[in-house]
Amino acid sequence: MEYDDGEQSLIVYDQGTTTRTLGFLDVMLSGRVIEGRGKGRSARRTVFFAPPKQLPTECLSSGIRGNSGDAQLEILP
Repeated sequence: MEYDDGEQSLIVYDQGTTTRTLGFLDVMLSGRVIEGRGKGRSARRTVFFAPPKQLPTECLSSGIRGNSGDAQLEILP
């Protein structure tokens, strides 16, 4: 990831969980910063996807063209 001041951090994720409720998808990844700002600290990324605007069966033909959602990254102390 790149910060506003141009510094960077390289994060490696080694664990993840996925939960689907009423079509909403919640993904949580856990890992650590291996280079750059925060090196050695734990990191957690949460991604929340709204239900796709297409039918799930479209993945069998033309494919699902995309989705949108929110993401949050935390580098823990």
